[in-house]
Amino acid sequence: MTTIPGVISLIRLGYACISVKLKNNPNKKTTVAQINKLEPQARLKKLRLVLQTNFFNLMDLLAYNVENRIFLYRLPSEFVPLATHPVAADWDWAKEFSWDFQKTGTFIRNNGIRLTAHPGHFSILNSDKPSVVEAAIADFSYHAKVFDLLGLDDNSVLVTHAGGVFEDKVTSLERFAANFERLPEQVKRRLVVENDDTSFTMREVLELCEQIGVPMVFDIHHHHCHSDGEEWTEYLPRIIQTWGKRIPKMHMSSPKSAKDFRSHADNIDPDEFIAFASALADYHVDIVLECKNKDDALLTLRQHLKKRGVEVEAFAAAP
Repeated sequence: MTTIPGVISLIRLGYACISVKLKNNPNKKTTVAQINKLEPQARLKKLRLVLQTNFFNLMDLLAYNVENRIFLYRLPSEFVPLATHPVAADWDWAKEFSWDFQKTGTFIRNNGIRLTAHPGHFSILNSDKPSVVEAAIADFSYHAKVFDLLGLDDNSVLVTHAGGVFEDKVTSLERFAANFERLPEQVKRRLVVENDDTSFTMREVLELCEQIGVPMVFDIHHHHCHSDGEEWTEYLPRIIQTWGKRIPKMHMSSPKSAKDFRSHADNIDPDEFIAFASALADYHVDIVLECKNKDDALLTLRQHLKKRGVEVEAFAAAP
């Protein structure tokens, strides 16, 4: 079998939130409207049931991932239902489900799984509205708390974008940096910033990350959608350096079409992946595939690479 020189055993692939192969996923939700229709005790019962179901489904999904040699997975943001909403303010979910967190965390650690999260697009740390910033801080804190309860190390990161441009880019990035200093330490040590497809380029996000001392998640599809013409490979050593001793994490997706370039395709284009992996040959990198077919796209990509005699993926657990 031929290989891309230097790439073998350096890349692990993962997917985001939903397995299309499994019937049940850890993304069961409820809404504020549904909860408000219930009496107080019934509300708590509903919230508990949703979280318990999510734990059951998460354990099944993680076992499936390990069986299929997938050691990178993005947890759905609403794993704990309505965790930051006032309707659940009196619910001590962390205490009630402490055993579930411990059990699940032990499985994750024992199997070398890297769990990450991507707080919602409404969590905008550089917003010019104080209420939005406070909501973002609360959302980030919730995600960090989940990973802390699972006992996960600092490779379990929270991915966010730099946010909106608002008045101008310079002021907006300065506001992100200032608000970052307001974050609790347990959030600071997990928060990482990703380049986006409309507002802030790879170089702008990289410079922000270097300024505030956090890792940068490089998304190659976003870079192709929105850049200042920079060649990403020239910035690669700096991007890797932001991760320090942690394993760098990147995102990849293929465009849906030339006309709808920003949207994610169902699967990953093997030629695009091989080109991306070839440029990463000197590094150990985790790559989340952001495509509509989720885990099926990952498994399909593996088959394409195998047929072409290309081996780029590390199947062992994280070091």
